[in-house]
Amino acid sequence: MSQRTYSIIPLAAAALTLFTAGACKTVVLPGNDSGDETEGTEGTDSATGPGAGTTDGGTDGMAGSANCGELSAKTLDILDVNCAKCHGPDSAALGSINYITNLDALIKNGKVEPGDPNNSALYRRMAATMAPMPPESETQRPSEDDLRVVEQWIGECAGVTGCSDNPWVTRSAVIDMIRADLLNTQEISADARPFIRYFSLVHLYNYGWCSEQIDIYRHALSKLVNSLSNEIKVVAPTPIDPDNLIFRIDIRDYDWDAPGNVLDPTVGSVTETFKDTWELIAAKDPYAIEFIGDSAEDVKEATGTKFFLLQADAFVEVAAQPPLYHDVLRIPLTRQELEASFGINVEANIQEEVETNPNRVARSAFHDSGVSENHRVIERHDFPNASNRSYWISYDFGSNAGDANVFVDPFDFKEDGSEIIYNLPNGLQGYMIVDEFGGRIDDAPIQIVQDKNAPDGVVRNGKSCMGCHNVGMINKDDDLRWEVDQNLGEGDFDDNELDAIRALYPSRDDFNVLFSLDADRFNLAVKAAGVPLGGDKEPIVTVFNAFDEDVEIRRAAAELWTTESTLREKLGQLSPDLDNLGKNTGVRRDVFSAAFADAICQLKVGRTKACP
Repeated sequence: MSQRTYSIIPLAAAALTLFTAGACKTVVLPGNDSGDETEGTEGTDSATGPGAGTTDGGTDGMAGSANCGELSAKTLDILDVNCAKCHGPDSAALGSINYITNLDALIKNGKVEPGDPNNSALYRRMAATMAPMPPESETQRPSEDDLRVVEQWIGECAGVTGCSDNPWVTRSAVIDMIRADLLNTQEISADARPFIRYFSLVHLYNYGWCSEQIDIYRHALSKLVNSLSNEIKVVAPTPIDPDNLIFRIDIRDYDWDAPGNVLDPTVGSVTETFKDTWELIAAKDPYAIEFIGDSAEDVKEATGTKFFLLQADAFVEVAAQPPLYHDVLRIPLTRQELEASFGINVEANIQEEVETNPNRVARSAFHDSGVSENHRVIERHDFPNASNRSYWISYDFGSNAGDANVFVDPFDFKEDGSEIIYNLPNGLQGYMIVDEFGGRIDDAPIQIVQDKNAPDGVVRNGKSCMGCHNVGMINKDDDLRWEVDQNLGEGDFDDNELDAIRALYPSRDDFNVLFSLDADRFNLAVKAAGVPLGGDKEPIVTVFNAFDEDVEIRRAAAELWTTESTLREKLGQLSPDLDNLGKNTGVRRDVFSAAFADAICQLKVGRTKACP
């Protein structure tokens, strides 16, 4: 990496890395092991839409006075937070239980006796005064309120059908609703129709989930479309049905009406161009379907696209990670190009800060980063002519020795891996991971930083950063300036160097003001998107991880816009890779994704690239 020498102390031309104290925790969603349920017949109930009619079990899974959908979701949260570390799907499976967040499996394996908390091993161990679980040595333990929730769920809701008998919503009903919304809604002018697109969560409803279980998917959709926006306003997708399962967007609200380009880093240039960014997204989404039929043809003609409706969680999975994340946000191939597009000159800014201290750059260094074993440096720059935006870079190191020891030389250090965080025009955040030379990379080196939410521990741009920065910038107290002021520093600095340190490294209190300013700006944008603030349920990462779980036959049928009974009848016509669906063992998500396009053709649901 090139080095520049300034008038006082030489400085490294920097890249950056993660600023977090650790990855945020995600909520585990209901498993995919529901049994067969009563189903409608595809194409015969086009008058039935989301919210039409009620279930035999009551509204939203009501059993007596208990809202079972809500109780189930709360119970899952409690088990995830308090028990999953040892008994979750990725745990050591102590006590031969590695399914603590799968409520159906707890019942099936005798850990929960529906209607009888006191005879349920799960509740007895959690509520025990002697040898409880989690062990008393664990600091994270369920509260009394938590125990009451688990007790009520077992007593009133365990084994209750919940929303699994939701009235089936056909694709023809959905397309009819979209056609009516598009052509008969006064708020959509004829001139606006070419920019209108839709997302669907109907498959989760048909799969048997209650509204409370689907909420986090609604939040993930709104947060992600706005996190992929280059426009100045946050605009939440608009539901068009009573149950909030079908959402309308105007692609102009996110600058998605601009051409969509695929920037290939292997050749350093654009290799594909689409008429707009939505077409780019649809082209890269393996779940995109061109629907057919009279209503679908009317919608396609009005919108000017074959793909007017996408499955929302499949969109989250494909668009929250590279390469699509980079292409939708138009992130260039190098950090230097990104900074130039913002009008930011990092080296010149640092030189000016050292010489005249205009308070436009602030740097912090600390020993313990939380995601790396080594030192970390973070640095904030003001956006020129944009008081509502800031640009953060971080410097990460593979060791603490030699020119990687920032505490010995706070200026002329050399980093090994890096990340950029910057405010989008709407106040949310964009992310970029770069190597030591400033070149854009998809994944951060695992020997430097790790994503505790990812099964393989790899930090992937987009979704990993969104998961860690659930509340925006994460506060971290500076150690370098504080140690210098306390005469505890490792370095031997003369007066000029001390002045330079104090100019570039503000006090903890002053740096914390900047953290709060940027975090507040981010959280205002999240709130404007209709997403709950904070908590341990970062929606994008939660939905991303849940989507990658194995797919069983009822979930497969819902995503293929057909019923379980129909799918069982026609399974022999589909790829043999899907045979395990009929054995109730399920298939891996990547296997299902690879077979999806052909299955849509064989089931005559619509057209895909796999159709003749």
